[in-house]
Amino acid sequence: MFCHCCASDDKENQLDLAPELKTTPKAFGTLADEVQEDDSRFIVVLKGGTGSFGLSVDRSNSVCVIVRDVTGGAAAIWNESNPTKQIKPFDQILEVNGEPCSGEDISSKLEDRDVKDIRLTVKRPEERTLVLHKPGRLGIDVNYRKTSAKPWIASVGSGLVAEWNKAKPEMAVAANDRIVSVNGHSGATDILLEKLRSSDDTMVLTVMHYDT
Repeated sequence: MFCHCCASDDKENQLDLAPELKTTPKAFGTLADEVQEDDSRFIVVLKGGTGSFGLSVDRSNSVCVIVRDVTGGAAAIWNESNPTKQIKPFDQILEVNGEPCSGEDISSKLEDRDVKDIRLTVKRPEERTLVLHKPGRLGIDVNYRKTSAKPWIASVGSGLVAEWNKAKPEMAVAANDRIVSVNGHSGATDILLEKLRSSDDTMVLTVMHYDT
């Protein structure tokens, strides 16, 4: 049984794949020396005065704000000048000008006219592929909004995903991870939800994993 709750653009919808569970709400620039960087976490400085910052952000999941797309402006200039630290879709924005950000305040932080330059702490997710074999249910709750780039895992309970996590902890998925493809289909959210409901014997999920 599935639960599909309708909601407006500013409210979450939930696809219940584990009926017994309850979802818990829960450019240019010099890289700053004090921030430790690695292959997945880096600093981006977007310079004002280029027309726009050129960054489209998905803030539908308040605790895990991600980049939807680079649309031009300072973000495109940064990408051209920094090929090894380009901003990409699904990158997580951890901080804006040194302050943690959430879905509620990311827009105001990016649109603060008193700030000439925007300094972002960005973390790149790890793409993980799960191969799940039925019988059995997935055992996850999936949340989404009409404005979401892709749906995200809200919680993991008993089921195929939990069994996968136990068997392959290095490839485990968790709450706030984004589901970007189901059995090779990576289209709109409604298509992904339909595929998650399917009765296929094998289900292959491509997921963007975030350390939140």
